[in-house]
Amino acid sequence: MQTPAIDGDLQQRGFRAPGTAWMVSGSLIGAVGAYLFQVVGGRALGSVEFAPVSILWTLLFILATVVLVPVEQYVTREASLGRRVLRHDLLPLSFAVGLTAAAGATFVALTLDRLFLSEPLFVVQAAVMLVGYGMLFVGKGILAGHRRFAGVGWILFGESMLRLLAAVALLAVAASALSLGWAMVLAPVAALALRFWRVDRAGRPDGGSGDGSAGGFLRSYVAGSAASQLLLGGAPLGVAALGGGPATVSIVFVTFTLFRAPLTLIYALQGRLLPMLVRMVEADDHGGLRRFGVWILGIGSVLTVVGAVVGWLIGPAVVELLFSAEFRPDPLVAMLAAGGVVAASATQIAGQVLVAHARTGRLALAWITGLGVALAVLMVGAGTAAETVALGFGFGAVAALAMVALQSLRTA
Repeated sequence: MQTPAIDGDLQQRGFRAPGTAWMVSGSLIGAVGAYLFQVVGGRALGSVEFAPVSILWTLLFILATVVLVPVEQYVTREASLGRRVLRHDLLPLSFAVGLTAAAGATFVALTLDRLFLSEPLFVVQAAVMLVGYGMLFVGKGILAGHRRFAGVGWILFGESMLRLLAAVALLAVAASALSLGWAMVLAPVAALALRFWRVDRAGRPDGGSGDGSAGGFLRSYVAGSAASQLLLGGAPLGVAALGGGPATVSIVFVTFTLFRAPLTLIYALQGRLLPMLVRMVEADDHGGLRRFGVWILGIGSVLTVVGAVVGWLIGPAVVELLFSAEFRPDPLVAMLAAGGVVAASATQIAGQVLVAHARTGRLALAWITGLGVALAVLMVGAGTAAETVALGFGFGAVAALAMVALQSLRTA
């Protein structure tokens, strides 16, 4: 049963904890900076020359959210339970980051001629960039787990602004995709300014993950994240696989990236939510966890429909306004991208209940179900490459939301 002391502490340290406002503000400013980076790069290079950068960004998004977001959530959970993460888990965390960098560099090397202008420096950029972001995500997890939420906000702000400023400066020297690649490599260095390793302190000696190891927690979470990011971030790759040209790849990339703003913010801010849910699990507050899940799923379902309507009505015009008429998507693509992203956002938030319980296998099942639905749509085929990918994404996101509703309410 939940004790009065724990209940009072939860109320005192809920969303009103110091630093929350700047964490949210840093996330919003960082998101704007990320879009400005794409706008500046797209306008400077055009849809064809910008294609390698769009693929590199997609690769970063997929690999970061497949491996590095689970790493961050593991670190956040362990730090919030009083464990000194860098001392006890440095080896598995380093292995996860190294695997991510190797996977990214291998992909770029294998597709160098087709997607990266036969420029071998993109291989180096991918490897160094992913190592840097591995360090950044670990730093965010340590700061969030120790409730240094303002520090997380500063990391998000600094990373985005450094990338944008570096892009402007490097494009002035040489207007090329490689210039934007080097800006992406420099961005995660901003995390070093927070000296997050000094925050990593021991608390309770009994802190630990639900399954007792980083490997057990991460294996299931990474499997689920792999499915989710193939669904959420693989649209440009799907278009390329279906035979779409470079211009179509760029159009789909900027459309999905623009409409993915809610989900991008959730990935940045879920470290704020998880420590509170972990404390609710410790307090056996099953009623509160259940109410949280029902509220998120109900609101998310309604907003999915609203997002789809808004995407149909104004989505193409918004993309054209930001990126020029060359990047304008079809209304159907915009509708499915917007509605699907809202459904995926609700899935990610509701899934935090499962992460707090260390039931990452159930979260994986939800995303794998959504990916299976999307792949089935792609195999059947419907319309152009962009329309087929958008249909697969939309139906897959709704299927994942339905499955995580079942799993999270069952767990709570």
